[in-house]
Amino acid sequence: MRVRITGSGPVALALALWLRRQGLPCEAIALELQDAPLPAALANRTLALSLGSWQLLGRVCDPPAAAAIDQVDVSIDGHAPHLMIRASERRVPALGYVVRYAALRQALHSAAARAGLLQGAGIGEVLDRDQAPDPDELLVHAEGDPGTQADTRDFDQSALLAEVAVTGARTGMAFERFTSGGPLALLPLPQAGRFSLVWCDRPPLTAQRAALPPADQLAALQRAFGWSLGRFESIGDPVVAPLVRRTRRETVSDSEVWIGNAAQTLHPVAGQGLNLGLRDAFELAQSAGDALREHRSVADLTRRHRRRRGPDRQLTIAITDALALGLRWPALAGVQSLVMGALDLSSGSRHWLADRFMFGLRR
Repeated sequence: MRVRITGSGPVALALALWLRRQGLPCEAIALELQDAPLPAALANRTLALSLGSWQLLGRVCDPPAAAAIDQVDVSIDGHAPHLMIRASERRVPALGYVVRYAALRQALHSAAARAGLLQGAGIGEVLDRDQAPDPDELLVHAEGDPGTQADTRDFDQSALLAEVAVTGARTGMAFERFTSGGPLALLPLPQAGRFSLVWCDRPPLTAQRAALPPADQLAALQRAFGWSLGRFESIGDPVVAPLVRRTRRETVSDSEVWIGNAAQTLHPVAGQGLNLGLRDAFELAQSAGDALREHRSVADLTRRHRRRRGPDRQLTIAITDALALGLRWPALAGVQSLVMGALDLSSGSRHWLADRFMFGLRR
């Protein structure tokens, strides 16, 4: 069995490392990496890793610099009641960790180099795509977008992405505010007093905010978020991103698998996109290891992967869509606070949500 992986990002690198851990030799893993330097915007991008992703990555690489999320404060327009999800309630060290893209990719790249995956047959051995498929080779698409084979959902939202500095901020706190226009999230960064802002709203309003002078942006953010975190002191250059969920209808064929952004791009609410992609990659490596030990074909491997990944993928997409849009549905007007209060009072509901966000739907 040979595995060829297209992609240079965390999902592709993690898959190669997990395949190596499953016993595939380096010469059976071809990574098609891009050697171009990372654009600054991509290098500084903030990634939210769930505890489950952090633990899986810890099996194959040294942890990058990160900010732990000990508690998530969820509310509707910042008003009581709040839903508080705490790591201490689940008796775990953290609910998740926030890292920068460049730091995570470098940690995985260094691990791949140590494992011998960036030498010889492990890199750059790109086969002719026009030749007949090799029944003993698996092609994994781990980068790009879902392409034309995708279902699309337009949330009528765009996100203002920026980095903000806050005075008097508590460490380990993340916030998710649901507003009539969309979610507003703040995630702690590894640098003390700094947070990643994801402010979703209708596209015209997002564009207006992005065009404001920094002082006016900070004032608007302070009004929208309130003072529970502290005073917003500075804001970096904002980036506006349209929010459209695109999910590939079929992620498996007899000899190909699509994972990560090549399979789905999700709304950023709750930060589930990368974590779903990493679970895709880990489970694919597990299936490859099983196929190797049981002398099964690549077609058997891909069918097993489809069965294993379907429920978690479907549930994660459904939860993300519901969070992105649910609080804007007219049928819920006037009862959102009741729902939030009931969730906060029910430890079982809180624990179920925390576990889904930390680990997905486990088999």
